[in-house]
Amino acid sequence: MENKDFAIEYLTDHRKDLLEKRDRLLRPLEELDKEIEHVTATLRSIQKTNTVSFPKEELFPIAKLRKLTQVQALVVIAKHNNGIVRAQEAKRLLIKAGVMRQTKNSTNIIHAVILRSEKFERVRPGEYRLKAESQKGSDEPERTVERLPVQ
Repeated sequence: MENKDFAIEYLTDHRKDLLEKRDRLLRPLEELDKEIEHVTATLRSIQKTNTVSFPKEELFPIAKLRKLTQVQALVVIAKHNNGIVRAQEAKRLLIKAGVMRQTKNSTNIIHAVILRSEKFERVRPGEYRLKAESQKGSDEPERTVERLPVQ
């Protein structure tokens, strides 16, 4: 009976050692699987975002915006982007062109200009579509300046 108990104890300890060894060897494999999963998700995300086709800022001719009002510049940007203007992209373009300055609330200014002009309709947060009547006409915007009465 003693030999049987010894064999059971020995085999139980050996099994425990083998299970620990397996766990130790599986840990790097699990970490590798996680890394592969992260890379796969990143690839999927990159491929998904490449399907959206907005012209890059660098491709936009900044010179077209110089000496225009903010509303006129936004209309030009929208026409260049097939009637769509994204507020963040427009802000960066207007700042590059010198139509507006970089301030803490320049994003708010862009949103306010877009809403006040009534030439755009909201598509989703931060994205606006040029209304149909604003898209008609020449590509060159009017160069009139509205002046407020002096009090």
